[in-house]
Amino acid sequence: MNSPRTRRRPALRLALLAGLAASLGCSTVAKRGPALLPTAHQVKTGPFVVYSNAPLKADAPPVRALDRLRADLAARLDPGVDADPGPVEVYVLDDRNAFLHLLRFYFPELPPRRAFFLAQDDQRIVYTFNGPMLDEDLRHEAAHALLRGRFGDIPLWLDEGLAEYFEAGPDDLQDRDDRLARLAADAKAGWKPDLRRLETLDEVHQMAPRDYRESWAWVDLLLSDPKGGKPLLLAHLQEHDGRTALTTTLADRGTDGGTLLAHLGADPARVVAQKPAADGPHPARVFRLQDRPAAAEPSRPPGLLRRLGALLGL
Repeated sequence: MNSPRTRRRPALRLALLAGLAASLGCSTVAKRGPALLPTAHQVKTGPFVVYSNAPLKADAPPVRALDRLRADLAARLDPGVDADPGPVEVYVLDDRNAFLHLLRFYFPELPPRRAFFLAQDDQRIVYTFNGPMLDEDLRHEAAHALLRGRFGDIPLWLDEGLAEYFEAGPDDLQDRDDRLARLAADAKAGWKPDLRRLETLDEVHQMAPRDYRESWAWVDLLLSDPKGGKPLLLAHLQEHDGRTALTTTLADRGTDGGTLLAHLGADPARVVAQKPAADGPHPARVFRLQDRPAAAEPSRPPGLLRRLGALLGL
């Protein structure tokens, strides 16, 4: 697994094993248990390497979901996304319990979710589990991976807004109607768009479900205008140094929260985006999470020796 806590070169892995044996006694490591990560089978598609305990065929629905995501991102946002050389490692655990156990063991600081994306340096890893929402979860987290590979580190709200937009697919009108209904309920409860506030968020823990919805709405607004909004969004994504706040750029063209509310009140069939033709210090870790929690029993983080043992599949 391509993660600072769980991937080790062979020599380092052997050193850890030797150290563990010396500290615990050889008799304690004679019996091996299952490793926390699935590695029995793998299938490659584009930049993705999908690992699982059960075999996945190249035309399995999760694999096709990743292929469609690449096509959607290339057509709706930037054709360069399709040229990502990878690798992006994708781990599909057996079930929800196995996934939550992995979360508690290696990432106790994270809230329980159905899937998450981790980036550090050039490593990009998606973790999820085999369940009824697997395709959707894969698209959301893999979108983060592809966006990072193409544009580098982008603002949190925009990263999540794009992942939400491509989660079910831009052509899924039912998904769009559901999102519009939730935003209408938010507006009825007094919510008003505030992109300037979204731009101040830099930790996934700061984002509430309503923030995910608003982020999706801004992306939907921009990508629904292929001649004006899409080029503006793409230019913003391609700014790596001294990126201008999108609030400022939008204000210069007269776009604000009122514009967004008017857009959300339009006829969904009319405003769906038109599909254009494909034209030194310790490295920081980046997490991206969905807004849908998965219930988990409270658990104390395991001790160091247990974590090392599970890391090595002991």
